[in-house]
Amino acid sequence: MNKTFDIKRFGNIVRYDAMSYFKNFGWTLIVLLALPIGIWFLFYTNMSTFDSPYMHGGRYGILKFIMILAVILAPSRLYKTCNDPRRGIQFAMLPASTLEKFLSMIFFCCVATPIVYMTGAVAIDTILTLIPGNNPYDGFVFNQIFNSDIVTIDPNINSDAAEYYDDITKLPLYKFFAFLAYVSIFIFTNMLFKKRKVSKTIGILVVVGIIAMVAVIRFSMNYEGFDSSFTEEEFHEFNMALIRWIYYGGYVVNVIISTVLLYLTYYKIRKQKY
Repeated sequence: MNKTFDIKRFGNIVRYDAMSYFKNFGWTLIVLLALPIGIWFLFYTNMSTFDSPYMHGGRYGILKFIMILAVILAPSRLYKTCNDPRRGIQFAMLPASTLEKFLSMIFFCCVATPIVYMTGAVAIDTILTLIPGNNPYDGFVFNQIFNSDIVTIDPNINSDAAEYYDDITKLPLYKFFAFLAYVSIFIFTNMLFKKRKVSKTIGILVVVGIIAMVAVIRFSMNYEGFDSSFTEEEFHEFNMALIRWIYYGGYVVNVIISTVLLYLTYYKIRKQKY
């Protein structure tokens, strides 16, 4: 199968993946969708310890976190055997090009899974909020979905820095690339590892995180050594420049990670031996 793209053939592979989506990922979704119910029950049974209802903003953060778990697990559940030399023959024999298989994989891991989970989770949260009586929830979580801020920064941190934060928030698709970079790691390692795909990936990320934390600590120690030589205004300007560098640097890194790992995933699909 060559690398060309045919819309009809692509539609067929998307339909095939859609038909097997809940078969391969259904029970995992059910468990993840049950978590908001468990959280509600936990609050309900401990209402006497809370001074006020649990508002929709905090609940939305929890749902987004669980959604990320769903996205992390999606590649290893939906395309578990696609890199297996024996069990992956069915994936290899699908009547679709490498590009079409790759695009379908990206669609179901990066687009369909977040939509499916958040739709179900928000519906469950809405039902729980509507339960009459002594309800620990207040406010509807779907009000938070239409928040289109690219970078959320508390303006009370430093009102003088508003111009810098305005520049940062103009970065196109900042949150999208941050999300895509994270997901692309698990999509690529799903093609790379044959067993314990998620746990191995998390282990690698933990090691990288520890190394990054050590580097930050060392930088902070050096930072404390020379900040006394700055005037207050110079120190403020340096801090703002550092914040901008972190956000712009993170943006570039996320774009690079997304591009490189997704290309490597495509390359691995194309070169996979069965």
